[in-house]
Amino acid sequence: MRHSRFTDSEILHLLDEARAGVSVPEICRTAGVTERTFYRWRRRFGGLSAPAVQHMRELAAENARLRDLVDRLSQRLKTADVDTSDVASTTAMPTNAERDRARQQTRASRIAAEKCGGGVIGRFASVRINP
Repeated sequence: MRHSRFTDSEILHLLDEARAGVSVPEICRTAGVTERTFYRWRRRFGGLSAPAVQHMRELAAENARLRDLVDRLSQRLKTADVDTSDVASTTAMPTNAERDRARQQTRASRIAAEKCGGGVIGRFASVRINP
């Protein structure tokens, strides 16, 4: 996605000018943006103050970080499921070491799920860990 050439504070200043009574077409002409862009900014930043916009940015960054963690965790869970199914298909009776490894993976998955609020929810599917 393209980055705006205007900072958040500049956008807020333009929105404040409109609230103060300056006409929208005049603001758009002087700033060099379309009215559509201005109204999109108004919908996005509406009645927010500068600290609220900063907080919104921080939340977006945190959400991106958490999505990355969930993606990594779901990949680990998928590989753990593949590993345990390979063990089950190659040997009829798992050895003690294989059972211990499977228990540790299950335990790690449950701990991770508890830290994520009891379930890991992705964009298109959810993976639930039941005790």
